[in-house]
Amino acid sequence: MNIRKLFKAAGWLFSPDPWKRRRIRQEAARIAASLFGDFPISEDHKLWREDRKFFADYRRLTPNSYSEDRKYTLRELVRFTCDLDGDMAECGCFEGATAWFMADECPGTPLHLFDSFEGLSEPDRNDKPEGDELFEWAKGDLSASEEKVRRNLAGFDNVSYYKGWIPTRFDDVADRRFRFVHLDVDLYQPTLDSLEFFYPRMVEGGVILLDDYGFTSCPGAKKATDEFFASRPEHVLHLPTGQGFAIKLAESTPHRPAN
Repeated sequence: MNIRKLFKAAGWLFSPDPWKRRRIRQEAARIAASLFGDFPISEDHKLWREDRKFFADYRRLTPNSYSEDRKYTLRELVRFTCDLDGDMAECGCFEGATAWFMADECPGTPLHLFDSFEGLSEPDRNDKPEGDELFEWAKGDLSASEEKVRRNLAGFDNVSYYKGWIPTRFDDVADRRFRFVHLDVDLYQPTLDSLEFFYPRMVEGGVILLDDYGFTSCPGAKKATDEFFASRPEHVLHLPTGQGFAIKLAESTPHRPAN
């Protein structure tokens, strides 16, 4: 019976069906996990992996697969806020793939995109990963052109662009309220600046999603977030995807004392 399974697996490896090929990759990863112990792996048979529309959209926007889980999580949180008042915003939009899912999910909601389109700003001492020089950021890393973002989002008429270093363009939307804000700026200072601006403008029940919160390569983003929320009533939920998010509570909610 094992021989038959082996031949079946070999056939699936070269199958034109991407779902069969994925199953083989999953089983290969399980073998690696059993051999190396610390190999990252999780259970298969999850419904979100069967969302063909999501994966078709994802693969059209980006050739890699390393942020599938984060994009899916973002889409679900955008849906969670759909019945609330307020706009959406993203700080740090790279090539526009994440913004595409935001705009597609809520095409009638204004979406404000903030990016230098010149890569990262200057990292400071808070952004240096301890003991891992391979992940040290430099000014200009992760640069993407505004033209490419606009091409990716050309099908939407609810998107506005604000080119400049954070927080220089925030005053352009100072009179707006927000129900969903995505922060993907990697570094300490722009994360803190973004939280200080958007938090008081969030509607009750609105979501702030932090893309970099749980990555060892982005210690500054987590430090800024933890410092900011230490004296506020909201808790940041740390997700296994590496993201973190907070849901804005009512203004009357008692603040937690600072640690």
